[in-house]
Amino acid sequence: MNELVKALQGIVGADHVLTDRAEREYHSMDAFWTGAVCAAVVRPGTQEEAIAVVRAATAADHAIVPRGGGMSYTSGYVPTRERSITLDASRLQRVSEINETDGHVTAESGVTWKALNETLAGRGLRTPYFGPLSGAFATVGGTLSNNSMFLGSGRHGTAAENVLSLKVALADGRVLLTGSRANRGKNPFHRHFGPDLTGLFLSDAGALGLKLEATLRLIPAPVETRFASFAFETFDDMFRAQAEIARRRSVAECYAFDPFLNREMASLKDTKTAVQTVKDVVKAAPSVVQGIGDVLNMALAGPHFLKNVAWSLHIVTEANEAATAEAEMATARASAAKRGREIPDTIPRVIRAAPFRHVGEFLVGHGGERWVPIHACLPLSKVSEAYARTQSYFASHRETLDRFQVRTSLLTAVSGTDYIFEPAFYYPDRLTAFQLRNLLPADRERFASRPAVAGASEAVISMLRDLSALYLEMGAVHQQIGKFYPYKEALDPASFDVLSAFKAIVDPRGLMNPGALGLK
Repeated sequence: MNELVKALQGIVGADHVLTDRAEREYHSMDAFWTGAVCAAVVRPGTQEEAIAVVRAATAADHAIVPRGGGMSYTSGYVPTRERSITLDASRLQRVSEINETDGHVTAESGVTWKALNETLAGRGLRTPYFGPLSGAFATVGGTLSNNSMFLGSGRHGTAAENVLSLKVALADGRVLLTGSRANRGKNPFHRHFGPDLTGLFLSDAGALGLKLEATLRLIPAPVETRFASFAFETFDDMFRAQAEIARRRSVAECYAFDPFLNREMASLKDTKTAVQTVKDVVKAAPSVVQGIGDVLNMALAGPHFLKNVAWSLHIVTEANEAATAEAEMATARASAAKRGREIPDTIPRVIRAAPFRHVGEFLVGHGGERWVPIHACLPLSKVSEAYARTQSYFASHRETLDRFQVRTSLLTAVSGTDYIFEPAFYYPDRLTAFQLRNLLPADRERFASRPAVAGASEAVISMLRDLSALYLEMGAVHQQIGKFYPYKEALDPASFDVLSAFKAIVDPRGLMNPGALGLK
């Protein structure tokens, strides 16, 4: 091992090879899961260094575990063996090309969505899908390895649907190009040049190769944005409105919160956050006058209107012309008004004003509870069944939930006509080093001494696995598959055999993130 460490230090510099036990433990855990502790953490600063690290580690029979912004909660980059090198891509931060003529941008895998958006905003440009809410931390490479939906997804789909080409380092250090970038012209303007090789390396959890660069579509950044929020008495009423809106694929975002999440937001009283929110809303408005008006309306409404809201639905439309944005919102508003009542649009307005918040704001519950979500990606026809079966499951496990003071929430959102159904658990237990390091400083001080609760995490893990099995039975698919969701069991055997055969070609010794997707 000492020889490998020296070799890695020779590639990236001694400061960028971490061997301290605490650092190795931290980089070997995600937002919920722990596993084997990696032998070292390596932070290459260039693509050439990254390729050399992969080549050196695999030659020494060590696995490579790629790590982006670290926001996994499905054990995606948690090592399965100690003979692993965690390759932290956070220093690969170059936006190498912004091609306004052909409409694409190429960025290295360690570029965060926040940084990419800020770079493009100066040119009046944007990617169609433009990031998850964790985009201040989440990277382009990590997102594409897991797929993601949220900002812009109502109209433009998931992150993977907006990729044109990739540059990938294979386990032996070879570099593979996909899409039209693999053609002699090397121009990454088109994804489908023959079979979709790009797609094979998307949502792969890093099991097939290390993403070095990705080329994404570009669009003119919409200049007109409209917001609306509605309250509903039941999930069924809310879902019917959300589904009707989703089928038109004309909104940028359409997401919903359950009674628990609405109560949590209504109780927020953080003055510092409120002041920053005012600044963000004014900054995001087309004019200072409109921004001040927006803030005054929010102040008059306050967050307390959510206290009496069961289900809340939040809608965003955007366009380059005011008339289009308003017409699309009028149509969405009509769908929601059939069963709901309109409420202040504070939530979507605040989220859009500063979409990339510090992850410490949602990594734990507001009282410092541990948090972990699970999700199912469903067709609209299966959503009502998923809700009923999930509620039935919680009812049958009420004794366990009460014993460990576990509370549950439900977030839903649309990506085109795909439906993301995301329950989450909040429960008291000692926080991990990962959670504590990523909290806001004041919360770290408040929650650092929370005691362990014997059996709590084990009970939650059991319920996570039960729900995963329930959604598997319903034919759900998943983003951020990692090492948690039963991918092999979900697939048709012939499909998994073909994927396994491809894995054997690009990674014959099984050294790229072993265990991800259930692959060896």
